[in-house]
Amino acid sequence: MAHPRGKAVLASASGEPSALALALLSLGQSVVGFDPLFVGEALDPVNPVSRRPETDHFTTYNPMPAADQMQDLATVLAWARSQPEVVEVSLIAQDLAGPQVLLARPALEGLARTVIELKHLPDAQDPSSFPAGLDLPGMFQFGGFKAAAALVAPAPLWILGASPSFDASWMKSAYESSGAGHVLRTAARDPRPEEIARWVDRGQ
Repeated sequence: MAHPRGKAVLASASGEPSALALALLSLGQSVVGFDPLFVGEALDPVNPVSRRPETDHFTTYNPMPAADQMQDLATVLAWARSQPEVVEVSLIAQDLAGPQVLLARPALEGLARTVIELKHLPDAQDPSSFPAGLDLPGMFQFGGFKAAAALVAPAPLWILGASPSFDASWMKSAYESSGAGHVLRTAARDPRPEEIARWVDRGQ
């Protein structure tokens, strides 16, 4: 599960699993959370700086924090797939992790099913609305979110609560063209945790 709060979202302060984590566990799923760069335990407790120092032309010769966080996600998924008891790995992205995971998803291998929440999709016409986790130079020159969603086809994908700014036409065309329209789901409402868990577990 990917979330901007990292693995802290998997449980309450008293240690009780979140509703979604509990729904997954009740179906026999294992649940993995992680803290990408600048989140949770990935911060230095002595000096909890949540961004890199300001440096002239930094992005000219260094990866952006968004790219590093996406690499952290890819590393966690590769680790999960390598575990001997794991049959398949699925991915759930919530809150602001949703748009980030959507951009990364075409490059992520070996995933059974992917659930992506897009309620917090920033306005493409307003670059100032983009958090650091989505700041990728040239992203819209290559189609942005609509191109990323199309490139996920034909893998099973469920888009939750997409904001009005999300153009789903490319995604739908790509899935229909690849004969995979039946594994693409969209939901305007928030499904119950049990519904998400059941789809992740059985594809139903």
